Amino acid sequence: MKQTSALTVKGLSKSYAGVHALKGVDLDFEKGTVHGLVGENGAGKSTLIKSLAGVVKPDSGDILVNGKKIDIKTARDSSDAGLCFIHQELNLIDYFNACENIFLGHDYPEKPGRLINWRGLRKRTVEILDRLNMKIPINRPVSYLSAVERAMIAVARGFAVDGSIYFMDEPATALTDIEKEKLFEVISVLKQQGRTIVYVSHNLDDVLRICDSVTVMRDGQVVKESPASELDKDKLISLMIGRDLGSVFPEKKSVRGNTVFRMENCRNSDINNINFDVKSGEILGIGGLVGAGRTELLETIFGARKLENGSMQLSGSEYKPSSPKQAVKQGVVLVPEERRKQGLVLNRAIYDNISLMYLDSLASLGFLRHKQLRQAAESVGKDVKLKTADYRNHAGTLSGGNQQKVVFAKTILNPPRLLLLDEPSKGVDVGARFEIYTLIRKIADAGAAVLLVSSDFNEILGLCDRILFLFEGKQTFVEKNSGINQEQYLNFCYGRKN
Repeated sequence: MKQTSALTVKGLSKSYAGVHALKGVDLDFEKGTVHGLVGENGAGKSTLIKSLAGVVKPDSGDILVNGKKIDIKTARDSSDAGLCFIHQELNLIDYFNACENIFLGHDYPEKPGRLINWRGLRKRTVEILDRLNMKIPINRPVSYLSAVERAMIAVARGFAVDGSIYFMDEPATALTDIEKEKLFEVISVLKQQGRTIVYVSHNLDDVLRICDSVTVMRDGQVVKESPASELDKDKLISLMIGRDLGSVFPEKKSVRGNTVFRMENCRNSDINNINFDVKSGEILGIGGLVGAGRTELLETIFGARKLENGSMQLSGSEYKPSSPKQAVKQGVVLVPEERRKQGLVLNRAIYDNISLMYLDSLASLGFLRHKQLRQAAESVGKDVKLKTADYRNHAGTLSGGNQQKVVFAKTILNPPRLLLLDEPSKGVDVGARFEIYTLIRKIADAGAAVLLVSSDFNEILGLCDRILFLFEGKQTFVEKNSGINQEQYLNFCYGRKN
């Protein structure tokens, strides 16, 4: 153990039904450093964090904070030891405002008579948000806030108490580039103050940029601990998956079929003057910044938002869905951005989730044909390389990557004519991400047209054949994806050619 160790883990192990989630993990985090923790989903990162947070009890091993052995049985024990956590899942209460969500689980300031000091609570909330340079309405229920604002509240909650060690699990996943830079500035300040930050992320570029050292986990074990300066992205990927990944994106094909979908002069309160088409076998990227109208465009096509003017055509016929149900019946399906909230029923079986959109075709005289349903779910699950021991398990028990594969399996149980993808690799590890990319290209090659929204420039540039750019809800350019670099891409996102 180093003299400057903030946190040391010795021989930490945890098993579930005989399956090792952690196998004798040894870690040492130095004071005043940013330490990256990476690995595929299922590598053991979450179990490690839950053990340190007091959510699960390890089978064996010791935890030392500042050289002193501590026994973490509850979340309060962890907090009292100076450990603070920013979790990947937002876990916000929709009808609570920012103040109530940020201090949820902590002591609210009180007035005499054990009454909550609401003015004091708002003051403390503003202090945290100012510290993070975040501007969020603090008195509105969070259900009325944007996805970015909700993510910022989840980040701010990690600073409700003054800790010495901060664990950040995918804190920047839903943040804009600007908000992410603010977070990185806060991390830098914490480091200068002598705090320790453990940064968990699938964004390896971010890890290599802000971290002093990196630990790679695989199959519940530590396989490498190294200064970040001695690693690069390719090396990290190889360590994470235990092999060379090769090309990240599948090969594009130049052959395109007939036009599947067309929008002409389309407008509503969120989008304006949209004119484009997409062909069979084509992946059309939707580029733009957060707030440009990308998700709103997909939801309009999916029938979740009303089209006020203009027309849409599907395979040459008028297309005007009044609801998502009508869109699905016509072969238009959506993989939503928030898979856990919008794409899955977490407390239902995997096969239930896969078959959810097509129950009518799997029923006879009003009764579900369960054997056929399960066979269909397992068949399409194999197509997407879903990893599960039993399709009767709840979808909520799967890793993030496998949850996303369930959503994909649901969309291709009946082959779609038009596939709408909103941030399809969000929160997915690099190995599962490659499989998802391959699946997207396979769906396109089978004849579907694909519209892809992603905040990852490389994802759009690596997967898409053409790119439609939006700026403040308006279509600006439609560009062939040939030789566009990131600088040019960003200019297009701001509505500029140069």
